[in-house]
Parts: sequence; structure tokens; C-alpha cells
Amino acid sequence: MRLALAGAQIPVELVESWLFDDPQGRFQVERVPPVYLSMHGFAALAQGACELACTDRRIEPRELAEFGARPVAGRRVAFYGYALYVHPDNPLDSLYAGHLKLLLQKKISDWKELGGRAGPIRLLGPRKATRGGEILMRQANIWFADPTWEVRASDVEIIDAVAADPSALGFAAVGFDQGVRYLGLRMDRNDPPAFPSVEEIESERYGLAKVIYVYYTAPPGPNVRAALDYLFSDGGRRAIESTHVWPIAAERSVCHRAVTSGLATGAKPLLAEQWHTRRRGIGEASDFNVRHGWWTLPVPAIARGAPRSDAAP
Repeated sequence: MRLALAGAQIPVELVESWLFDDPQGRFQVERVPPVYLSMHGFAALAQGACELACTDRRIEPRELAEFGARPVAGRRVAFYGYALYVHPDNPLDSLYAGHLKLLLQKKISDWKELGGRAGPIRLLGPRKATRGGEILMRQANIWFADPTWEVRASDVEIIDAVAADPSALGFAAVGFDQGVRYLGLRMDRNDPPAFPSVEEIESERYGLAKVIYVYYTAPPGPNVRAALDYLFSDGGRRAIESTHVWPIAAERSVCHRAVTSGLATGAKPLLAEQWHTRRRGIGEASDFNVRHGWWTLPVPAIARGAPRSDAAP
């Protein structure tokens, strides 16, 4: 089955890899250039150049208008996310995204510059050639020759280092909660802090996570229908999890119904049943934890003792 994909680079690469893992080998995938931004996927779909637009955001009204009378549908397939981790003794509750940029540019180096206790900041993160490394580089808005943080080979190593050092600030995949806590992120200076919860990721208030969407014209043709059936099957979920991305259940996946104008409303919360809150009272951070709770993902792939490379697909 031939399928042409277009859209943002990471979503296209991920969807392509998942379809390639189909045990029946049914899908012959080709990319429609440029594979760079979500807008390129919507444009290619509107022009009939691809069957699936693979994006990291929802379609906008101006893009929907390009389809005219042709109905368009969209599904959430999966999401991936990262978090800032600190030691439980760190009194800081959140970080402004602009300050994170300055941290990565080495223009901020002491916790007191962020409103915390005086002391050097030890910044830890993944290799640059990973999805997490790419997010950090984009967050800094500067493409450094070398990472400006201490590199660790796995998320577990990053978390272990933060748990052992009150001066550390770690960047790793969401879901760890042993000996560390999340540091909230404020995309605007005066915003309330956002944390990697289902609601924050779905509303795009949390800037360190992305949802993977697929869009298609409706009704879907047989090849698109087969691809959708596979992505939401047990085999598709296994393929998604093998790339360290969280699959979204089919019954919660619809984000845009087959309409010709406006955005669909009433979409269900994203994977709410796969998340749980955990209250933790630890030292000086206990009041903070009671206010916000802890969001973790009960997925074996990121359990301690099961290192993950987080390699970009």
C-alpha cells in the first residue's frame, strides 16, 4: 500500500518508522518534501500531494480554508514529552522559559539569579543527537557545536545525578519521581507554572512536550484507513512504544472531525486514564507538592533500572 507523508520532521519520521514496523509489511511510504514544519504537511494535503499530514500541532482555520469544500479529519496518535527535574531540597517551584534559554546560553549560572538559594547551577541533559537534545537546542534558539550541559547517556543517569546533587537541574523524559521532582515551566514571565500533565500537554501550555497528529481528507481511502487501523492496533502501539513515545487510545484520539470550516470541539482529554497523581511531601518542597501534585506515567519502559537511550528515530 502506497502512502505519501508530509509535515513536520519528527512526526513524519516517527509515523514512517511505525508503519515500517507493520508485521505484514503492507506500507510503502514516501515523503513529500519539504519535511520540515507542520504547515508543509497541511499544504501538501490540501494540494493532494500526500495522503497523511503528520504534524505536531492542530490545523488552523486559515489552513483549513485551503481545502474548500473537502472535509478534513484529524487524529492524535501519540505524544512525547520532557521535564525539568530538581532535587527535592531545591526551593524553586518554576522557571521562566526565557531564563532557560539564558541558562543554555551560559548567561545564567547561579540559582540566585532565578530566585533560588545562591550556588552554581549544574545543568544535565541528553546527547545532542536525540529528541531531547534537539528540544534543548531549539529552546536555546542557538545551534551550538557542542552541548552546553553535562551530557549523560540515558534518562536514568540524568535522574540519578539530580537525586544526588541539590545544585543540579536535569532535563529528561517525563515520568520519573524517585528522589527528584518536576520544576514548573512558565512560557511567559507572568504565567502560572505549567507541568507535564495531560491537560497542559493537550492545551499546548507546556512547552517541552509535543502531540503527534495525523490529518487526512475524509472519508479516508483504503490505504489511509489501513494505516489508521494499524496505528491504533496492538501492533501499532508496540511500534510506537518502541520509539519511546506514548500511544494514544483510539477512543480518545479524535481531535478534528470531518468538517470543512472551524475546529472541532468537545475532544476528550488525552489519555487521562494512563496518568495518575501522586502526592509527595519532601522537606522544603512539601507545600509545593501538595498544591500541584505529581504527574507520572506508569509505563515500564521508563522504570528505574530500565535505561533508555532516547535516540532520535
